[in-house]
Amino acid sequence: MFKQLLILIQFIGLSAVLSAQGPINFSASTDARQVILGETFEVYFTLTNANGTEFTPPDFNYFKILSGPSRSISTSNVNGRWSKEETYSFTLQPKTTGKFPIKTSTIKADGRTLKTSSIVIEVLKRKNSTALTQSELDAQIGKQVFIRAVPSVESAKVGEQITLDYIVYTQRDIENYNILTESEYDGFFLQEIRRYNNRSMKEVIDGEQYVTKVLRRVALYPQQAGLLTVDPMEMEIAILMEGEKKKRRSFFYTPAVTRIKVFTDPLKISVGSLPDGAPMSFSGAVGSYKMRADIPRANVSTDDAISLRMEITGNGDVKQVQAPDLNLPTEIFEIYEPKVLDESVFETAGIINGKKIWEYLIIPKKVGQFQIQPAFTFYDVDSSAYVTLKGNNYPIYVRKGQARQSSSIVQKEEELAEQNIRSIKMDTKLRKAKGPFYSSGIFYTFLILPLFLLGGVVVYQQAQNKKANIDINVLKSQRARAQAKKRMTTAEEYMNNNKASGFYDEVSKSLFGYICDKLQIPLAELTKANVKDKLTALNVNASHIDRFMQIINTCEMALFAGKDNSAAMKQTYKDALEVVTDIESEIG
Repeated sequence: MFKQLLILIQFIGLSAVLSAQGPINFSASTDARQVILGETFEVYFTLTNANGTEFTPPDFNYFKILSGPSRSISTSNVNGRWSKEETYSFTLQPKTTGKFPIKTSTIKADGRTLKTSSIVIEVLKRKNSTALTQSELDAQIGKQVFIRAVPSVESAKVGEQITLDYIVYTQRDIENYNILTESEYDGFFLQEIRRYNNRSMKEVIDGEQYVTKVLRRVALYPQQAGLLTVDPMEMEIAILMEGEKKKRRSFFYTPAVTRIKVFTDPLKISVGSLPDGAPMSFSGAVGSYKMRADIPRANVSTDDAISLRMEITGNGDVKQVQAPDLNLPTEIFEIYEPKVLDESVFETAGIINGKKIWEYLIIPKKVGQFQIQPAFTFYDVDSSAYVTLKGNNYPIYVRKGQARQSSSIVQKEEELAEQNIRSIKMDTKLRKAKGPFYSSGIFYTFLILPLFLLGGVVVYQQAQNKKANIDINVLKSQRARAQAKKRMTTAEEYMNNNKASGFYDEVSKSLFGYICDKLQIPLAELTKANVKDKLTALNVNASHIDRFMQIINTCEMALFAGKDNSAAMKQTYKDALEVVTDIESEIG
């Protein structure tokens, strides 16, 4: 009986996980669309949200297989939605120059055969170069390592989202980097993007092959039309000297590096105004949007209010989007100012998406059958046109309600006046006059009662403040160091198991999490520049701030370069604990 119950529980749990998964997909990808003859590259075949069997790779006719297939499986849970990835990878080397396809691969999953799309790889010759001395090689470092600011588009409309990547291109091993001067974004609203594909890629430029990686991604929303400029970003990069990577490092060994300063070029983005001819339901949305509207109750009386909820989601600047006009006849409906129930932003596939929910309250004035069809218009940047989304055409049935004595102040005053006139006409019996009201006991009771009520409210408020004198932000600030140590315990486990990627990722999360909690910085506003400014404003010792930023940069570059040196991990772990202690001692 127990075994049967356990099987049933496992079956229910498995069903729940499968139902929470996303769609099944089988795709092919690579870390290089261009490659130099003689160099290597990786190709990946990934099955998402299914268990695969009978994987059949393509024929790599124009490439030599150096290793593979290597199989890996990973699972994740984001907002209650499970996803699973099963990946087969190969390391290939081209045999000759030209453009060659990697044809489709197949796998069986969920009772059907899935195929990938083909990929085209361009193989180029290496640029001819003569032998150089070490001093000449050092002089060429600026050509071997540089950064670029790469926007998703170079022309946009006001309110359209532009993703901007800061990408490093390198032919050398990078030890770490530090941002010296942030770009200025005059005319833009900026939002940091933290979750995006930052896997290293290979790219060929002028016959030379580089390893590239996105160091930072931001979302920009133009706030005005014109030719807007993103100023250069200045960065210091520490490059390992030749042969340093091969040396065996002791715990106290500091590798020899060359530090260079690199800059992005000024970036010009042309921003245009929206065209004329917008429909009445347009309220400022630019980008790509979806709408959902609902009227839960359609059978009402003239005494009732109709509630209409409208939800929009899209990739534009939702803060600038206003509630659209329902365009209902005012002689039939009275419409109150819509209320914003929710306004939030979230990251999806490396871009910012936003959601906004309004609630309209509508009072019917007349009896009858009517129709309400909510509509939402946005400017679609892909089609360069206004697009109107329409909800269901809701039938509204309105019946006569009971008279509402408090429907308006005028009606109330008329009813009171009529009652007073009746009392004067009908009640003519003489009575003994009573004393004046202002000297009666009731008068003094009503006079003193508000004082007692006010005192009770004050006492109650003080008791509540005393009971909850620490809000959630203050509580998080007080517990920031303890939470950081807890996260560092996880990092220590990765270090002991020599798992460098997990270690550096956990140290970075620990430091950023500590600062977020301690300084009460929202996650959406978390940038290294913002952290540095906040710590400086609190008069934290400059050396402590520099150490903190250096550790963050070390973690980022370790994830980029794939460091797995145990001595370096121990030093980073020690430095992270010390810098948190030092900063905590200063800001308390």
